[in-house]
Amino acid sequence: MSLRANPESPTESSLFRRWISPITVSLLLVALTTTLLWLLQPRLQQEHLIFIYFVPTTLVAIRYGSLSAMGVIIASSFAAAYFLYPPNFSFLVASRLEFMEIVLFCLLALLASQVVSGFANDNDVVKRPPRAGARFFRSRPSNFRGMLSRVRAKIALF
Repeated sequence: MSLRANPESPTESSLFRRWISPITVSLLLVALTTTLLWLLQPRLQQEHLIFIYFVPTTLVAIRYGSLSAMGVIIASSFAAAYFLYPPNFSFLVASRLEFMEIVLFCLLALLASQVVSGFANDNDVVKRPPRAGARFFRSRPSNFRGMLSRVRAKIALF
């Protein structure tokens, strides 16, 4: 067994894994998505491009959880207001409808991040008890196999 000369302290690794890595990845994904949308917006001539920010929100929620995804939602809404909505390069949103679109995006993204992070952490979910039918087939596997073989034989006749 060998020992390293300069072992890392567990708090440094934990700090990096818990805070620095999710924040860096979140900001990088938001910046990449904003750049892509800002470059493609004049060519697409589409409205409601803010909803493309669901992609980085979902990716961050799957990998780092809902807290980091909330940070992506906030950063995405500010980036969209600054770069995508008129007047450009200002946090002021000219239309009430567009402001409500940003609010709707935030609410939907918050809901989606909670759901996605819940699915990603399914190990934490309490296992449901098996159904009565599942217990029957588990206790009598030979009867079930025999029934399956008879059904397969009848299907093969057709």
